[in-house]
Amino acid sequence: MTRIPTAPGGWWHDYVCPTHGTELVGPDGDGHRCSRGCLVVGPRADGAHRVLEHQACARELRRTAHRAAATGAVEDRRTAVAMLEEYAKVYAGAVGPGWNEDAEPWMLRGRLFAQALTEAQWAVQVADAAIVLGPGALAPSVEEMFEDLLATIEQSYAVLVEERQDERNNYTAWLGAAGALVARALGAPDDIHAQWRHRVLRHVELAVGDDGWEWEGSTYYHLFVLRAYLLALRDADPADLPGTAVEKIAAMIRVLAEVAAPDGRIPALHDGPYDRVPAHREVLEIATLARGLVTPVGLDTVERFARDRVGDADDGLEASLTDWFAGGPVQVRAPSRDSVLFEQVGYAVLRDADDTFQVVVDAGPHGGSHGHHDKLAAYLYGAAPWQPAPGVPPYASPLRHGHYARTVAHPTVRVAGADQDPVTGRVERWDPAAGCVVVSAEPYPGVRMRRTLQLGTDCVADVTVVETDSPRDLALALRPAVELAVRTRGGGAETIWTAPDGATLHGFHASTTSAAPAALVVGPGRGPSDDPAATRDVADWTVAAAEHAVLASLYHHGSRPPQAVDIEIAPDGGATFRPTGPDGAAHTIEVAP
Repeated sequence: MTRIPTAPGGWWHDYVCPTHGTELVGPDGDGHRCSRGCLVVGPRADGAHRVLEHQACARELRRTAHRAAATGAVEDRRTAVAMLEEYAKVYAGAVGPGWNEDAEPWMLRGRLFAQALTEAQWAVQVADAAIVLGPGALAPSVEEMFEDLLATIEQSYAVLVEERQDERNNYTAWLGAAGALVARALGAPDDIHAQWRHRVLRHVELAVGDDGWEWEGSTYYHLFVLRAYLLALRDADPADLPGTAVEKIAAMIRVLAEVAAPDGRIPALHDGPYDRVPAHREVLEIATLARGLVTPVGLDTVERFARDRVGDADDGLEASLTDWFAGGPVQVRAPSRDSVLFEQVGYAVLRDADDTFQVVVDAGPHGGSHGHHDKLAAYLYGAAPWQPAPGVPPYASPLRHGHYARTVAHPTVRVAGADQDPVTGRVERWDPAAGCVVVSAEPYPGVRMRRTLQLGTDCVADVTVVETDSPRDLALALRPAVELAVRTRGGGAETIWTAPDGATLHGFHASTTSAAPAALVVGPGRGPSDDPAATRDVADWTVAAAEHAVLASLYHHGSRPPQAVDIEIAPDGGATFRPTGPDGAAHTIEVAP
């Protein structure tokens, strides 16, 4: 039987190397190893690792219970029942009348874990296992554990919603899911279960916009909240659920299909430690549960990417969840792989007709506590994640706010080296038929920025205009996740971006300024946040003491890049690109001001 930790868990985000800023890889003797050879010791790392152990044990309990139900295997059932009873002993011994002593002042405190959020996530898994095993599996000690859990969840919900007046918080979705499943496991009266389900459906109305995004505009928390909703609706008949709630959840699912890159990766927009096995497993679970609720779903490519990233750690749990709902899926609008604008969160996705290349532009609200200072950033995806949204490492890493949430980590404009203010951008023009979007923002006092992206054949034109009320030092960042080579050519520059498999992206760059000519300066930078200690060549297109600058680029992603690109910049900020192909043929791309 899987060994269940006997002590409470801390905060899993503390499971991070203080030297390299990346998630630790596992215990080693009295400490915990980092992928770069460090050995981290101390109670914070120990408590964080216990969270991961508890969640892994709860997942194994859940998987064993579902397997026993599917196969009738007596030994699996015995194991699952024994794990439930062992957890009841641990819970009774580890949880006292007070709250977890490892909780920090800002946290919504839990009992078995530092955070009530973590407790709710763990409770959902344990309760699901108990539901699958049936009432006969619940020894008195297990019933007592669920009674205590339900009381704890209710208290946490009251603190968050009534005392803090923060019902829209993503924690609320998970408290609702935990309340609904623990009530079911306990055999609580129908009105208690219905109350928790009502709270979840209310949260859907509060937290999901008309464009389908969870209000924070973070793909990590979008996935996080969507999974809670799907789990909370266990055994519901989709046809009997309120139509407006189902439509909003369907829109959330559609967001994933429509924002995903051509290879199925979901851009790491704003906060969240994305590229880790538990996160990819959650995507697999969402894909399965989504198919039970609505059809069509359109997540096949997303699911394939997640399964590839999970690799040998794929335990197949999601395969046992195909009957999560009591009725068949309801018909909803199919997702599109055309260009799409998400109006409320302000993300514009430009995608070529062959679905081989896309640009994601951020022109929406800051995003609350999970927002980044990245207005008008343009993220590029295609044969590789050329210039992806970086995400963040686990939150206890000083690099979360020290680098990854800052403007310097993003492919957008910095002024005088400072971070942008937390502002909202605007989409000034959206023409998906022409493959064009124009976005603007004032992320610094006295500074106005406008960025135009225009798709062409195997390429995208990118024109950024910056105007200031006094001479300022400006920089437009290039933030590749691949190898970058830069060459100055006359008054402009060329860049070659090379992926590990040899695929290339070619950039051609020119500028006009009110001051000295712009320079594309290469220096050491960090890669995406899954390995913060990795260094990559990055570039800043810098202009000193300028009041006006136009920075124009053409990125070519096809197999036959141009031999040259003539770039003509008009006084009003428009630009004309004339690429000459390898066969000598030329064509023109016009970008209006």
